[in-house]
Amino acid sequence: MEYIFNLQDNYFYGVSLRTAGDMKYGGENPNRLALYKKLNLNPEKVYGLNQIHSQIVLVVDSNNPPSVEADGMISNDKNITLSVTVADCLPVYLIDNVSGAFGLVHSGWKGTGIVCNALNLMKQHYSTNPQDVTAILGPCIGVCCYKVDAERAAVFENNYGARSVKKDKDSFYLDLKEANKYILTQAGVINIMASEDCTCCDKRFGSFRREGEAYTRMTALLSFPSNLK
Repeated sequence: MEYIFNLQDNYFYGVSLRTAGDMKYGGENPNRLALYKKLNLNPEKVYGLNQIHSQIVLVVDSNNPPSVEADGMISNDKNITLSVTVADCLPVYLIDNVSGAFGLVHSGWKGTGIVCNALNLMKQHYSTNPQDVTAILGPCIGVCCYKVDAERAAVFENNYGARSVKKDKDSFYLDLKEANKYILTQAGVINIMASEDCTCCDKRFGSFRREGEAYTRMTALLSFPSNLK
């Protein structure tokens, strides 16, 4: 298997696996092109980003492709596919079931909080009500493996609740999914789904923590079945 994709409320979302190869963004990556071909996606309509571990979110559509560095996108253009690159960081899919707007963000520890920026932009541009949003948290490094120092743990606990950090004697572990659940809940999102997969534990996934500098980047995609032609 080279990817895991699902249908949710008429949206198509998921991630590639290590067997699909490294999905580094930029240029004509043959692995990306091969994946798009298998999914029958038009490469010209798949939007990706030069990611910088920020909280920057862009508003995009067929006439306004991403043009600057960022870590998330929102749109209401059903003719395009959104993509972010991940390898332990968390992909978050946002689906407005009423307006039809949607978003996809790359949320690592530095960019935690980017989902709030995406939701605010969806409110501003598409009148999104957070209660109408389905948020899907994809595979990322789990609390089982994400050991951090006490300083970073304190930042998360203070900003994203006690459940975002696990303490084991003198060790601290971050829970990116719990941190994002906290943010989403505070923003008014009710319907939150989360993958239970840990990219570091599960060798189906690319993982910077497990693989080191030769890690395998994965691509997360959010699209519509009508684009799979």
